[in-house]
Amino acid sequence: MNPAEVAVLAVLHPDNTLTAAQIQRTSTLTAWRTRNALAQLESRGLIIASRTRGRWRISARGRIALATKGRRFGG
Repeated sequence: MNPAEVAVLAVLHPDNTLTAAQIQRTSTLTAWRTRNALAQLESRGLIIASRTRGRWRISARGRIALATKGRRFGG
């Protein structure tokens, strides 16, 4: 995981369901880095699109990844 992905997971942890714009503001990432991180995390099953269109939440697998790999980046 890269620092942007860790930042997104940290914003969504423990049970936040947020839009990409909310994630971007909270994580202070650029729009491009936010979208790229969301795409990468979703492709690996670390985040899930919520039933409410355009919102994201962390998966159980994402929580585990953040707990283990996020330490390297201060997550």
